[in-house]
Amino acid sequence: MTTKELQPATMPLSNNVKAFLSFLLILVIASLALNAFLMWQWLGFMQQVQVMGQQVQIAADKAVADLSDFENSSITFTVPVRDNIEVNANVKYKGTIDVPIDLSVPIDEEVKTQIPLKINDVTIPIEVTVPVKMNIPVNSVQKVNLDLTIPIKTTVPINLDIPVDIKLSETGLGPYIGQFRQMLQQMNETLSTELP
Repeated sequence: MTTKELQPATMPLSNNVKAFLSFLLILVIASLALNAFLMWQWLGFMQQVQVMGQQVQIAADKAVADLSDFENSSITFTVPVRDNIEVNANVKYKGTIDVPIDLSVPIDEEVKTQIPLKINDVTIPIEVTVPVKMNIPVNSVQKVNLDLTIPIKTTVPINLDIPVDIKLSETGLGPYIGQFRQMLQQMNETLSTELP
């Protein structure tokens, strides 16, 4: 056997086969190009999803912080009260009070009296009229017991501005704000674990 016999025989390809192989080659190149384009689009999409996920996490963090601030905030306002209150009552008072007395009592009198006059062992009463003219100072504190019922009938005008400070966490909104904040926190935690 010669080497010429070992070589496979090459047959010339017909035009139909060449056209078919050219078509197959174009299909393979188009498929590779399409796959490359789809892969490039997929990577771009994944990058956009990652950026959007980060933006959603930042927005959720801000929303949680804002809700916490809102939950801890207060509503402050002033309630004006303009009214008249009728008071009709009997007030009982029982007690002791000290009454200071500081005065001067003038005395201008003539006093008739007897003066015994003793001469030897004999006493003779002599009637005399003695003029008394003087001021007697009185300075004392007297305790006075009181047991009184004092009737009070009046109209009391009320003109007030009452400040009101209501914490939102203590109102009916408090639980709903807390639940919404917790829901956002859970969503944020889920995003941080599931996003690429």
